[in-house]
Amino acid sequence: MTVSDSIWLRSDTGRPGPRPAYTLDQLADACVRIADEDGIRALSMRRLADALGTAPASLYRYVSGKTDLVDLMVDRAGAEYRFAPLTGDVRADVLDVAEQSRAIHRRHPWLSQVTASTLGPNSMRYLDHLVGALAPAGLDPTATMTGVALLSGWVTNFTAQEAAGMSAGAAGGGAAHIAAMLEHGDYPHLTALMTGASAGGSAGDVADADSRSGADDGSDANDRAFRAGIDALLFGIAPTR
Repeated sequence: MTVSDSIWLRSDTGRPGPRPAYTLDQLADACVRIADEDGIRALSMRRLADALGTAPASLYRYVSGKTDLVDLMVDRAGAEYRFAPLTGDVRADVLDVAEQSRAIHRRHPWLSQVTASTLGPNSMRYLDHLVGALAPAGLDPTATMTGVALLSGWVTNFTAQEAAGMSAGAAGGGAAHIAAMLEHGDYPHLTALMTGASAGGSAGDVADADSRSGADDGSDANDRAFRAGIDALLFGIAPTR
């Protein structure tokens, strides 16, 4: 895609036809409602036209196709961030953004299933804020943008698992399954890991803890795993934060 192809940068000057009846935000809101209610596969030019009470052909006055619709709705979801002033504490500032992103993905599960082809104004604000959050680490531009990509990818992948009904304890079969498998083979590193995780207990103790975490749908375990993932990424991105 070239810069001029971006829906955010196209010029509307001199385009023939009647005055636009909808703003891009109105189109985006309608798309988000459709995807929230019926999933991203339900979104089409015809479905959007029906929701707006217009003809599908009239939508090409605003967009060139479904790719534009996805770009609009992804950016519209980004309007839900409420960025607090940066504190200079890399972990605190990054975690604030990550927790908001996780909540937005939970409200709009389709976000984990799409990729915008270009950044809109709200996505630019997200990028700008996260770059600012990482700034105290003193990273070069490449490392900074790589860090943004890794952190954003973690949120997307984690929330996709949550949307699929998977708890942190169930990832990879869950601690109970891993503990059982340890009894049937020689896995010294996993055994050491599981034993250490149970504070000196056996691998079975971890399995018991895993089972207990499932009693509340694994929400506490998910919260801990989410933050642990952010911490692990930050350790690699900015180890001196």
